[in-house]
Amino acid sequence: MNKAEQSFDLVIAGGGAVGLSLALAIVKQSQLKVALIEANQSPEAATPRSEYSSGDDSSYLDLRSVALSAQSNQMLTALGLTGLSEFACPISHIHVSDQGHLGSSTLAAQEYQLDALGQVIELPVLVNLLQNEIHRYAKQVTFFYGQTIEQLHKSSGQIDVILGDEQRLSASLLAIAEGGNSPTREKSGIEIQLKDYQQSAIVANVALYEDHNNTAFERFTQYGPLALLPLTTPLQQADSYRSSLVWTLSQKQCEDVLALSDEEFIARLQDEFGYRLGKIKAVGRRSAFPLIQSKALQHIHHRTALLGNACQTLHPIAGQGLNLGLRDVDELVHIILAEETLDIGQYRTLQRYQQNRKNDQGRLISATDLLVHTFSNLYPPLVLGRNLALGILDCHPRIKQILAHHAMGFHGTSGKLHAKL
Repeated sequence: MNKAEQSFDLVIAGGGAVGLSLALAIVKQSQLKVALIEANQSPEAATPRSEYSSGDDSSYLDLRSVALSAQSNQMLTALGLTGLSEFACPISHIHVSDQGHLGSSTLAAQEYQLDALGQVIELPVLVNLLQNEIHRYAKQVTFFYGQTIEQLHKSSGQIDVILGDEQRLSASLLAIAEGGNSPTREKSGIEIQLKDYQQSAIVANVALYEDHNNTAFERFTQYGPLALLPLTTPLQQADSYRSSLVWTLSQKQCEDVLALSDEEFIARLQDEFGYRLGKIKAVGRRSAFPLIQSKALQHIHHRTALLGNACQTLHPIAGQGLNLGLRDVDELVHIILAEETLDIGQYRTLQRYQQNRKNDQGRLISATDLLVHTFSNLYPPLVLGRNLALGILDCHPRIKQILAHHAMGFHGTSGKLHAKL
């Protein structure tokens, strides 16, 4: 039996960081009604800090982390996430090096009169902060947790969404932010292009004896990039410092490294990274995922828009995946509010969104792809060239400034949300 139809202005598929940011940005600046659909069950109410202060000695090492550019941090702060300053670790320096060679370079926030080049925060903590803030707008947002979209029905004036329990939702616009393996994107008929890098990334948090001094490290090894990003120190682990690890390896090497004991894993990591952060104290739970670039052949469909990883997934070499998704949010919200029309899913609106995002997305995808091939290649002339480039970077402030602005996210966008709020 079909249930009564519920009407909204916007239906969002996906309750992760991108989907929640979109919902929050819309309701904070308009009276539009939003439905948010998330396959996972409703989260339990909790303060973000309790995620890693339970008293379990290992729990503070088991959270996946993300790097927020300076522009993303400004946007989220404008949306009301004042807790970022408490839970996110600022990046004051970025150190880039090539294993076995002398070429290296360092970016410093103070060179650009900034407190930080970006922030690093555990993804569950960020999602929790977004959930806490959006629940202040409960009259405008209806949550459908533990639900999936089973069917889509499109008509000239609206799009209808049928959930697994047969609830029917109608809206002017469907925004898909479910991630790279989005089932709703597939149902919408949008095709994607895949590129398999034949690599996997190991992610984990590590504990250190020495202070990381808010420095992010990007080290290019013969197998692929290895990044260690600074994290805050948990309340109950004041004697330990933490960094978030993203370690790129071939798929076979990844399997072998994951099979190592904690002690063997730390020894192998220490061999690859060196001792710039001193001796590694402990490693948390390790996980891995294959590195496959995906790119939607179109960003929009009839009354449908893709955002974040549902639109494009990047190699983590530059750490810009979530930042690109937040710029998708920035642009879509700006266009919706600028249209000043009740029909936010009309073709003109979506076409503007696709056109305005195309250059930024394409540029970052191409740049990331170039980095992968440049720094995962042992061809001697290329190794020499990239090390010369790293070595002279510090001597050319203008080139260095351009690189720093890209790292901070200040390119291809005017930061519309934080400028308006």
